Amino acid sequence: MSVARKITNDELHIHIKNIKLDGYTVIKDYIPANKADKLKQIAGDLYKDLDLKLNQKAPVGLQHVIKDDYIINNIPCLSSDYLDICTTGDHLEVLKFFLNDPYYSLIPKNDPNFTLAQANLRAGKVSLPFHVDVRLVTPGYESWSYQGYLALEKIEKKSGCLRVIPKSHLLPQMPDSTKEYNNAIDLPLDQGDIIIFSSQLHHATHKCEKDVATPWTLLLTYRSWWCKQQFDFLKMIDPNVFKNLNNNQKLLLGACSQIPDNIYASPSSRQGYEALDSFSR
Repeated sequence: MSVARKITNDELHIHIKNIKLDGYTVIKDYIPANKADKLKQIAGDLYKDLDLKLNQKAPVGLQHVIKDDYIINNIPCLSSDYLDICTTGDHLEVLKFFLNDPYYSLIPKNDPNFTLAQANLRAGKVSLPFHVDVRLVTPGYESWSYQGYLALEKIEKKSGCLRVIPKSHLLPQMPDSTKEYNNAIDLPLDQGDIIIFSSQLHHATHKCEKDVATPWTLLLTYRSWWCKQQFDFLKMIDPNVFKNLNNNQKLLLGACSQIPDNIYASPSSRQGYEALDSFSR
């Protein structure tokens, strides 16, 4: 059961409208303070315990500028608390409007039928220039990729908050990463707030000031079931953890849309929950 608060139907309609019009929405107080504190503690402990600086591959391309930030990739595979946040909760109800395949009749229509593409933690020291997180942009709010940005502690301009250009998700073009945009706005967050936004939204981050502690954020990417996930959660997650998840959590991790590796398999990689009975890794 999710620790996140419930979102009312009225709120749900407002968040969907906000994303359609401006490309993003902010769900206030989504995670209670005590839970956010626990998640922050887990992040700090994991970063100390894991030899990430030696073993974790640095980001490439534009993202290489954050190579010295505190980053923990694939957090659902390392913590059951984060696995819960990534695969349950009413933020998925917001995302359903944009990412659910209406023709995926093998899954109950009220369930999310998209997948978690990636989930990582970051405490950002440097600024990211304006960018989008897809390699193909199309006009209009419809997209196959949406993101979440959960503040595990208060984050503001001086500590590196998110910056966005409202309505830029509607443009059939990518931003110029060398340019400063006067129409950008800051999105400071209180602890437990989450931003849901289109991966086509032009966004950036501020630099964390020198004497300010870098706050931890959980970064989520969800994509249509037919999109390639950025990490193979099914191979990385503990089998004993996986078997105790509900069917929809397993779907979100990619278990119902695997590419077949059997020459006699069905040519469709889209499966229903019944396929989970014979699921193997």
